[in-house]
Formats: sequence, C-alpha cells, structure tokens
Amino acid sequence: MKKVLVVLAAALFLGACHCAKCTTQTAGRYTNKPACCCKHKNPECRCATCQKPAPKVAPAPAPAPAPKVEEDKALAEVANVRQAANATVLSFKEPINFKYNSDAMDAKSTETVNKVAEALKKYPNAKVRVAGYTDSLGNANYNMDLSERRAYAVAQQLVKDGVPAANVSYIGYGAANPIATNKTAEGRYQNRRVELEVTNK
Repeated sequence: MKKVLVVLAAALFLGACHCAKCTTQTAGRYTNKPACCCKHKNPECRCATCQKPAPKVAPAPAPAPAPKVEEDKALAEVANVRQAANATVLSFKEPINFKYNSDAMDAKSTETVNKVAEALKKYPNAKVRVAGYTDSLGNANYNMDLSERRAYAVAQQLVKDGVPAANVSYIGYGAANPIATNKTAEGRYQNRRVELEVTNK
C-alpha cells in the first residue's frame, strides 16, 4: 500500500507545473498555486503567458465624399457652371444650335450634348431640367412653344445617350431671362440658348 502511495505522489509531483508563475517553494517542496494555468492552458486564465493580446482592429476608413456635379471637370470643359438658388446651372460655352425656326440640333451641338450626358451618368441621383430660351423677335407665344420644343429635343438626346428618363425634364421660357441685348444679332444669338438646371436628390 505504501508503494502505491509513493508512486502516486511521484506522478503528481512530476505532472505539476513548476514554473515560477504557478508554484511556490516551501521547505524545498513545490506547491501548485490555485488555478495554475501556465502549463495546462486553462482557457479562463487571462495572464500574459496563456493569452495573447487581442489583435488591434484598424478603424474602418471614412467613406469617400460623394462626387459633386459642380466640380466635374468633364462638364466644365463644355459648360460654364454656376450655382443658383436651388440648382447647379450649366450654360454651354458654345450655344446649342438649331436649324432656323426648328427644334433640330446641328451635328456639333449633338456631340456636345453627348459629352454632357456621359458626364451626367456618373450622378444617378441628379435631376436634370433642360431650359430652352429664344430671342425676343417674333410672336411671344410662338417663341414660348419653340423654346419648349428645343428643350424637349435636348432632353430626349440626354435620355438617348443614357441619362435615366426619370431624371430628365424640360421647360420653355421663350424670350424671358435674356443674358444679352436683343438689339444686336450677337446678343440675340446668345439669348437663343439651352441651359441645364441640375439638382442632387
């Protein structure tokens, strides 16, 4: 019986943890400290020996700012961009030209509208209203109708070039809001124009 006890005691002694963190030495003997974990990897132990520090998680990068129509370089190449009360107004540097008393655009103007449409497709939430104007010559009602038909033609071209139809509308102002005198041919040429009023929703 004594031999069995001696063997059992020896096994317990050899299996015990003898590191400095887990044992104390009293009168030449090692005694296990409570909840010794260094050798047996107690999962509840939080000491540096048993647990690696949790990896630091880098904070998520801030979202990139939403692009703004008024800062678009492609639009600035073909139009003067200005801020109005509730919209960004694009005034074409080269006026959109139509055949005389017609709403048919010439080839160069169609190409310009193509470029604008390509840029506007980057802003799927932007609402675009095409505004048409005429000079003051002729009948006011006729001019109103003509300006609306020309605005519609540009709006249709924008949609054809990929701008969502739900985002595009049009309006005719006739001879209202002139930007130059109607007393000269040059002034009237400037007043016969199309502008885009863009709002971000």
